Amino acid sequence: MAHLVRNELDEEIVELVLNRPESLNALNKELLREIPEAVRRADSNDRKVIIFRGAGDAFTAGADLEEATQDDEGEDVSLFQELTRAVLEFDGIVIGQLHGYAIGGGLEFTLSFDLRYAAEGTTFKLTESEIGVTISNASTLLLPATVGLGTAKDLVFTSREVSATEADDIGLVTGVYEEAALQEQVRDVARDIVENKSTAALKLNKRGINRQFAVENALEYERLLGLEMKASRADDEDDIDWG
Repeated sequence: MAHLVRNELDEEIVELVLNRPESLNALNKELLREIPEAVRRADSNDRKVIIFRGAGDAFTAGADLEEATQDDEGEDVSLFQELTRAVLEFDGIVIGQLHGYAIGGGLEFTLSFDLRYAAEGTTFKLTESEIGVTISNASTLLLPATVGLGTAKDLVFTSREVSATEADDIGLVTGVYEEAALQEQVRDVARDIVENKSTAALKLNKRGINRQFAVENALEYERLLGLEMKASRADDEDDIDWG
């Protein structure tokens, strides 16, 4: 079964579906590699809009922690970082159709989207402080830019759950709709962009906005923070008296 399903809604809109519903679309390494490739393929084919959604009960539960635990190298932050690069470099508009859960690295991933719409009842949470990893996907930059510095620190340091209603209030999502109506709402927005907006204006406005943020600097600093976090965990293990 393909972990990423590509649906061509028309010649200018493509839908990319995270398709690991048995694991709440946890982002394993295969899926992390497929997403940037699919985004860049859509760009090379001059698609104007990409819609991301998740199959089953959630958008995504974030990193595949079971895979990371089994892998001696743990979670590969560079794969997550590449998601952000691909989406920000895409010339068109990227829309997130979110439901169920958007957790951890999955929530970070959505910060690179241009527009995010959520179903009522969706839960958002940054779990990194709970599980002992640093945030990535340029979240050190994009999260404060999206919700403000104080709220960003709150979400990262407390790892508290955020409802769809609160997410809307703080600007984490663009709008909230009944789950049954969400897909049509997202597709209406996509069709309006394609039919009624200037492609050149969208491309240049997106480029102008994105270039105000030093994303590559954030990604590199996050990489270094991740390495420091791994070293810290190793030191902690060395200090344990196993008796």
